[in-house]
Amino acid sequence: MVEITLSELILRTEEAIRPLNHSQSTHYQYRYGWHALADYFRKHDQVLFSKPLAEQYVLEAKEAFKSGTIKQWRYKLIRKTVQMLIACYEDGCFNWSYHKEDLSTRLHQTTYQRLLKDYRRDLQSTGKHDRTISFYEAMARQFLEYLERKGITEMSAVALQDVSLFFPSLVPQYQPTSMRTVLSAIHSFLKYVEEQKLTQVCLNNAIPGSSGRKTAVIPTITPEEEQKLLSGDFSAPSGKRNLAMLLLALRTGLRSVDIINLKLADIHWKSNTIEIVQEKTGTPLILPLLTEVGNAIADYILHGRPTSQEPYIFLRSQAPYQKLSGRSACYGISHKIMKETGVRQGEKDREGFHCLRHSLAAQLLSAETPLPVISSILGHRDKDSTRVYLSTDLLHLRDCALGLSGIEVMQEERQ
Repeated sequence: MVEITLSELILRTEEAIRPLNHSQSTHYQYRYGWHALADYFRKHDQVLFSKPLAEQYVLEAKEAFKSGTIKQWRYKLIRKTVQMLIACYEDGCFNWSYHKEDLSTRLHQTTYQRLLKDYRRDLQSTGKHDRTISFYEAMARQFLEYLERKGITEMSAVALQDVSLFFPSLVPQYQPTSMRTVLSAIHSFLKYVEEQKLTQVCLNNAIPGSSGRKTAVIPTITPEEEQKLLSGDFSAPSGKRNLAMLLLALRTGLRSVDIINLKLADIHWKSNTIEIVQEKTGTPLILPLLTEVGNAIADYILHGRPTSQEPYIFLRSQAPYQKLSGRSACYGISHKIMKETGVRQGEKDREGFHCLRHSLAAQLLSAETPLPVISSILGHRDKDSTRVYLSTDLLHLRDCALGLSGIEVMQEERQ
């Protein structure tokens, strides 16, 4: 399967169902369901669409419905919206149909069902965070489903090779940065299996020693492309909002989720600062309110923002005037701006605000700003996270390149 972000898949699915001529209220319900799924993916630090994680979301919703936590209509909406995304992900289109049965993610072996429940209880007893428990359970379920497809019905029959062959199937589903968490989850489950004496083999020996992280070149925009983005038409009320969000991403490097959640009280006009608690890390972050950014935010608040009691700065441009709906809204805005200005229109070019965050890091790095300072500006909890931006500093990378003198090649080696 081709890698695609959840935000982009939601946009494609919306386009795919447009010919079905659903009512506006129906479209609103679908967006509500997709917004909830986007929140679930964000809690699991997952940007790319992952079918197993989406299916795990449906299963958790079903359990919540059975326990009376959520209503039946909400569970059915969750199930339907996920099925629509999976259909577009796998087939590239969506054909309307009545789905009576649940997604085929239920384990068939009674022993595996019991094992998964016992494993979840064990995770809960250790005091792990709910998000960690959900993710670890999802990975254990995925591993057990893999064993069922191979015809292995008992953990005692699992060999080291069976474990090692499981991981290549995960590569298209998870980002390289997420694979370390995947490996930790499988390690935890197999350790539990071994502690319960369900196998005589140390299956953890088959887990790769590293996640095989790709050394990818981080996507950024050039100064020329930045000028193109800022030369668009932002005169309409929604345009004033989009410009303010664009400048926040370009000049401060805030994540999309933090831009969406930015509140009026977070802007301290007297001290010229932006003060937030980051959604991803839960850590406080104080940034300078640059004149260009402050002017754009003020222009939107005074001349573009709908009258509302909402505490959030950026609202929908049409009723109901509520906070924008997560990363998908940010992606839709950046996609619109880039399409209108002709920036990053290649087939595989990423068009989200995150590449603008990358661009700020690249600019700071090329100006020889120390990595710890860049890390503080971007709000990284792990200082080593900033090292990935080294691939953007082409000027200094050229200084590191080795010459070919002294590496003579014989004629026959060239042939």
